Amino acid sequence: MIRKLSGALATVALMLCASLLYAHHGLAEFDTTHTVKMYGKATRVEWINPHAFIYADMVDDTGKVQNWKLELGSLGMLTKYGHWTKDTVKRGDKITVQGFKAKDGTAYFSVGRIWLRNGQSLEGKP
Repeated sequence: MIRKLSGALATVALMLCASLLYAHHGLAEFDTTHTVKMYGKATRVEWINPHAFIYADMVDDTGKVQNWKLELGSLGMLTKYGHWTKDTVKRGDKITVQGFKAKDGTAYFSVGRIWLRNGQSLEGKP
């Protein structure tokens, strides 16, 4: 009886924690062995949790222009420690970003630092 109850409790605990098993893997999908710098123009900003995103037509190191999904940190971290607001980057703003490209070769980028048109430099993942 105790054995069955223990098994049932373990199963219930596992089910309750299942959402936690879908872990946040930080930079796992990015090639952190090569830091890349690109510049371009913001086309859209998503000020959302768990991560904010900037979509931008960026020029990569080969000169190719492509719309990239640029991942930033959480809104709490960006605002509290990074001095960001929802209007820090707006559609049409020229930006330069430094960080890591996706390992799978898609136009997905983890922003470590961003430079704005006015010369201001901010951390992307504070």
